[in-house]
Amino acid sequence: MSAPLLQPDELSPSAYDIAAVSLVDGPQRPACLQWLIENRTTPTTWGAPAQANWYDAYLSTYAAALALYDAGHRSLAEPALTALAAMVPAAPAGVLETLTFGGLVDALDRLCAHRGWPLPDHPKPVRAVMDRERAKWDRMRAWDGFLDPALSIAGYCAERAYGDEHIDTASFLETFQVPNGSLSNAPAASALFLLEVERRGTNAASGHIDRLRRYLHTCRVPLGYLDWVPHFTTAWTLMFEHAAGTTPTPTAAALDALCTDLSHPSGLLCTVSTLDGGLAIPGDTDSTACAMLAARITGRNVPDSTRLDTLYDASQGCYRTFLFEHDPSTTTNIHVAAVLALDGRRDRLTQVLRWLTRAVAEGRTLCKWHLSPTYPHGELARITAAIDHPLAAALCTGAVETLLATQNPDGGWGLHGSTAEETGYAVHGLATAARTHAHAYAPKATDALGAAHTHLTTHPPRQTPLWLGKTLYCLRPLVPVLHRTAVTHAEQTVSFTPKGGKPAL
Repeated sequence: MSAPLLQPDELSPSAYDIAAVSLVDGPQRPACLQWLIENRTTPTTWGAPAQANWYDAYLSTYAAALALYDAGHRSLAEPALTALAAMVPAAPAGVLETLTFGGLVDALDRLCAHRGWPLPDHPKPVRAVMDRERAKWDRMRAWDGFLDPALSIAGYCAERAYGDEHIDTASFLETFQVPNGSLSNAPAASALFLLEVERRGTNAASGHIDRLRRYLHTCRVPLGYLDWVPHFTTAWTLMFEHAAGTTPTPTAAALDALCTDLSHPSGLLCTVSTLDGGLAIPGDTDSTACAMLAARITGRNVPDSTRLDTLYDASQGCYRTFLFEHDPSTTTNIHVAAVLALDGRRDRLTQVLRWLTRAVAEGRTLCKWHLSPTYPHGELARITAAIDHPLAAALCTGAVETLLATQNPDGGWGLHGSTAEETGYAVHGLATAARTHAHAYAPKATDALGAAHTHLTTHPPRQTPLWLGKTLYCLRPLVPVLHRTAVTHAEQTVSFTPKGGKPAL
């Protein structure tokens, strides 16, 4: 393809990645440093507010402090390093961990040690995550699939290569470099990997390294934590436009690209796409399931759900999102359930619904990919409302009750104040349930949807980082889609006269 379907600035800025890229000498450095100086969360912190997600705040602040320390801005860097410990709560349980947090902190520590900079005294909860991630990295590195981009996320977390003498940098770069020169379309991973090559002083003049260096020198500021995620917006847009019955807006080119990637020989849809140069990050079950749903909405022929079975965990009766995943994801299994229902795989669907039932009963409803509990509850209501199965009906009831109980006084939903994104998830869940099971949900749901409609039409949508990657991020194009479709869905449902039947998934 000749041009990206998602421009880099459509992901919200990542202070961590901007800081990492600024550690590389080059023409991009002044703009990165200026952005860091001008975009502090508090005088001594970067990233998300610590009370929203201390993992994001800790990593972003650590990286920004090192970037400023390296550039000679010690008066900004040293107070930030001192502030790190205070970000970590005394009882950190229940806070969603950002991806590969411990490994990234560990990589920054090795950078400090190599350059003779002062090492922070990390609090015990941080050290515990670092120890766990070191053990996981050791297992990955010894695995025969480590350099297989169809299976391994090593390129995505290439920061781990810094100071790791076991890594063959030439083979690693050849495996995970993509056409724009980056490693797995990940700016920070690309930056720390280049610093490791320069630290060793070997292969620093190869063609692959020249392309990597050129990528970093031409990074746009601000930049997100990934620079190329073409199918995320397409799939989620189609799902929510379909829920509201509105006209699909993704272009034919975007749909063609999504369907091409769904048929990739690797078996699962790759987060950053296989198009325009091969695989850089392995496919995952959640992205694949949602892409399957989106493609079917538009009548495209795509592989069936058996393609997802490579990551089915028979011992638990659920699907893993990717290899080496610590704990299964709730929303991954919600979206897989939708595809299983469409394919008529009743036995496997029952297993997944049983797992979801246990997860809900045990309070394990948070989504590991999203900060807000409204997202999994909204999706659980939206998806299970359309599945004809007794376990689905019970799950839908529980999700609706939770959504009704957590609506904010202003009519919206949100963990730290109402947002258009979180309100959108709740509206689509409630509206789908109310239109499917009007006798059970319509009266209470109608009042809640009316209040939500008032909130959405009187508050401009805010772009709040809620998705969990290496840092929190906002998928900017999705926010107006959720706002627009939620308004429409609420209007339709409040005035809807039940005629029976099930909505389409």
